[in-house]
This record gives sequence, structure tokens and C-alpha cells, in this order.
Amino acid sequence: MIDYKASPFFLDDADIQWVEDTYASMSLHEKACQLFFDPLAGMNREQLKDFLAKYPIAGMSFRGAQFPLEETQDILRELQATARIPYMIASDTEAGANAALRGGTFIASSAQAGAADDPEVAYHVTASAAAEIKAAGYNMSFGAVCDPLLNWRNSLINIRSYGRDKDLIIRCCDGFIKGFEENNMISCLKHFPGDGWEERDQHLVIANNGLSCEEWDALYGDIYTHFIQQGVRSIMVGHFTLPSYQRYFNPDLKDEDMLPATLSPELINGLLRTKLGYNGLVFTDQTKMLGYYAMKRTDAVVQSIVAGLDFVLGINDIEEDVAAMTAGILDGRITPERLHDAICRTLATKASIGLHTLQKEGCLVPPAEALAVVGCAKHKQWAVEASDAAITLVKDVKHQLPIRPETHKRLFLNIIGNAATKDTMAVIATGGGASQSVKDMIADKFREAGFEVDIYEEKGFTVGKGKTKEFAEKYDAAIIIANLTGFAMTNSVRINWGSPMSNGCPWYAPEIPTAFISLNYTNHMCDVPRVPIFINAYNDKPYTIDLLIQKLMGNSPFRGSYNENVWCGMWDTHFGC
Repeated sequence: MIDYKASPFFLDDADIQWVEDTYASMSLHEKACQLFFDPLAGMNREQLKDFLAKYPIAGMSFRGAQFPLEETQDILRELQATARIPYMIASDTEAGANAALRGGTFIASSAQAGAADDPEVAYHVTASAAAEIKAAGYNMSFGAVCDPLLNWRNSLINIRSYGRDKDLIIRCCDGFIKGFEENNMISCLKHFPGDGWEERDQHLVIANNGLSCEEWDALYGDIYTHFIQQGVRSIMVGHFTLPSYQRYFNPDLKDEDMLPATLSPELINGLLRTKLGYNGLVFTDQTKMLGYYAMKRTDAVVQSIVAGLDFVLGINDIEEDVAAMTAGILDGRITPERLHDAICRTLATKASIGLHTLQKEGCLVPPAEALAVVGCAKHKQWAVEASDAAITLVKDVKHQLPIRPETHKRLFLNIIGNAATKDTMAVIATGGGASQSVKDMIADKFREAGFEVDIYEEKGFTVGKGKTKEFAEKYDAAIIIANLTGFAMTNSVRINWGSPMSNGCPWYAPEIPTAFISLNYTNHMCDVPRVPIFINAYNDKPYTIDLLIQKLMGNSPFRGSYNENVWCGMWDTHFGC
């Protein structure tokens, strides 16, 4: 049963009447469609209109960045104007509006905000993102990420988690959600029952959280309890098993019958709804992920609703998915009570931010002039401040910093990408709108600071080093910069040096001052345990490189903090050659 007047809805009688009247007016086909939410990626304006006219789904995680900014707003205005029921329009804004809109501002990843150890940074992420995406017509965000990063090998949430400390996560998520609440938008917590315990990626496999009930309560449970009491509007459920609680609610459950939370009544109806008492909207993570496929998809989309979720995020084939959901309604697997609660929770969430009222007033999407906030100077300044606060010196065991042109003029520079970044590392240069590779941009920044720079280039399979003495005489310091990613592509991200035992590898750390700098993942010390200087910089934006160089030169302090994950659970990462 839904309590419309309780948290997180707080509806009045008129709002409740709209919810119930809207539900009562729906056809069977509309009800089946209202149990889905999809990105609708790759469709143009006419295709979107035709699709939604035939399949009126609850909403979409819209990929506005595929269109010019003004066109994004215009498309959303037209779609909302022709909708019988207003759509939820969502985006992932974990680091800012950059992923949602062309020209949207990147502020900081969660790892960067955690390193700054300042809820104001997390707040700036969403104060900017909410203002920017709302101007384009969005009303929802898939965030905050409240998963503790317990396993340093986990590359899925390495930069998407605020860290491993419960109190830090709560402070930062409080700041994150505040930005959306101030803009009267829907935010969510993800990914219940919790990523970060193991290293596998739910995009690729059914993942697991192996904590005991008591351990889960003391960490993940405390985090979710805090935000449920604060009135978080929605919760996204991940494709994770949590065997301890699944057996708690169903002692007869066999290992082979353990389902991910997106299909598990024990974890949704039992843990989330009953034990934690959550009254709000609950939905799956993207169901195109391999972690969802614990049964036939035609059974799974029905089972998600049966298990207590309110809609399925992600459509595979719309005709097949809707037919499967319709069959589940008609054959009674989805009971009339469950169907009512699932759809009405979605409607009540829309009503809680007044979408039904805005629809009547014809102002679900702001006027064109509202777009002036996108990429504004204030938001860009917040981004610079976030980087300055977060760049972290993890170790300088031989006290070799600062590295300055006056003392270390000749630099050996090795910039490492991987399959995901090698061909896409590009930034817009300052003049003429021309593009420039990240590698060249970084080298130019060092040269502008007064260094002489040689960039290492891989030359195929080679182990040649030349004379070590000559190398040490040629260079005053070595800088290795890693810009690696692997989201939804691999279960772990490790350094691939390209050529074995070559000058690309830091054999020279005992010879000359050597610094390893990561522009993304925080866990690379596993592969460079005894490099004496290790720095996490968190992103590859030009202003971040400027700040990084100033800190290397001793002109600006390192202000960021780190947690124990950086040591990768290894004793020798604390030292240096």
C-alpha cells in the first residue's frame, strides 16, 4: 500500500485525486507501457514522437548530448506538449551536466568530491547540473551514488564512489541531493543493495554483495536509512545478490536460485520495503546489462514488478517487452494490487514535484532564454575550485618534490591511454575551435611552464632501454600520466605498458625523480608500487593540468585527501625506489 501523504510524496487531496483518476483512465496497453522507462537513444525527433505515440512509457533517460542544445530543449518541449501523462525526463549527472547536454558543465566525479572532503563540492555538482538540465527540460537525475568502495579492484565505481567512509558518503550525498531538491527535481540513490564489495561489473555479470546482515546494516543499511528518513524520492536497484539477507527472508532459498536484487522479492519487498520501510519509487538499473539476465527476459520484466519494483529501466525490443508485461498482467503474475501500486508510485512521484500542474500551465519546459545558464562562468569556476581542492599527493617518499624548471628542466613524459581512451582523448584548444589530443595538450602545458619535454612514443614490441647512465644524464625527472577508463567494458582496469620492460615502464625510478599521476582511476599503485611520487588528479581537463603543474612546482599546495584503497591492500606500495 502507498501512503501518498507520507514521505517522500507529501501529496494533498487534489494531487492524490489526479494520481488515482489518471490510473483509472489507463487502458491495459497504457498500463503495460507505464512499467517501462528507456533512454530512446539514437532516435531523431520524428522517431521519438512516433515511438511515444504508440508506446506511452513512463519516461526516458534522454541523451540530449546527441542534439544541439537548443534542439534538445525544443524536442523535450514538443514531446511533453503531446503527452497525455507528463514524462519523467532523466539523465546521469554524477559529475555535472556534461553527459546530458552539449556544453554542460563537468564539475567533479564522486571520487574527486570525496578527495576534496567537502560537501560543498558535491553540492556544486548538482546545483550546476540541476540548473542546466532543468533549463533544457529535464526533471530527474540518476544520482547520487551512495556505494562505499570497499574493494580497490572495483573499477566500475572507482571514480563514481565518494570513498569507503560511511560518514563521508552521507555528507557528500546530502550535498548532492540538496542541489536537486532546491530545484524541485527528482533524485535517487543507487545502487541498492550496494556495489563496491567485490570487483565485478554488473554491466557484464550478475554481481554480489557478500556482507553479513549485521555488516550490511552497519554500513549500507545506515546510509539507506539516513536518506529514507530524509525523504529521498527514488531508489535505483542494481543487479547484485545479497545472500545474507536473501536467506534471512527466505531460509529455504538455494544458492542456484539466488536472483539479483532487480528480480528478488526478498530484497525489495523484504529488505527495502518492509525492514527499511521505504515508501517511495523503486526501479531497476538498466536492464540491458548482463547482470539482469538471470532468467529469460520475457519472464524477468514481469518478475521485476512482481518483486516490488515500480518500473523497468531499459527496453530491449519494445514489442516483445510490452507483450511480455501485458501477458504478466493478464495471467495474474502481476496482481491488480501490485499493478496499481507500481504505476501509482510513479504517478505520485511526478505529482510530488508538480509535473501534472506544470503540464496544465504549459510550462513543463522553460523558455529558450533559460539555456543561458548552461556552461556559465559561475559553474566553470566551481569546476576549477573542485579540482584545486581535490588533487591529492598520496606519497613523496624520497621528498623529491617540488619539480621545477629551475631544478628539473628536462622531463621524460609518458602518457598512457587504453583502448577506451587512446582514440578519444581530445580537448578543444584555446584558439580557433581546433581539437588537440590530451597527450599534446599536457605536453604543451609543461612546456608553457618552462620545462623541456620529450614525449615517450611506443615503437612496437621492444625491450631496449639504452644505457641507463645516459638516460639519467639526459633527463632531470620523469612524469608518467595514466588516463585509463573501462566503464562497462572490463571487470578490472590495470596498466598495459605496451612494450614490456621498455622505457615506457618506470625502471628509472631509482635513477631520477619519478612521479606517477592518475587522471582517472585511483588504484594504479598496484602496478607502480615503488614509484616514489604518486598523485591522483581525477580528470584530464586543461584547468586541472594547469593546477597539477603548479602543485608539482610547489606554487600551490596539494589539498586533496585519500583513503586506504590507494594502497591496494599491499605492503610495498608505501615505499619508493
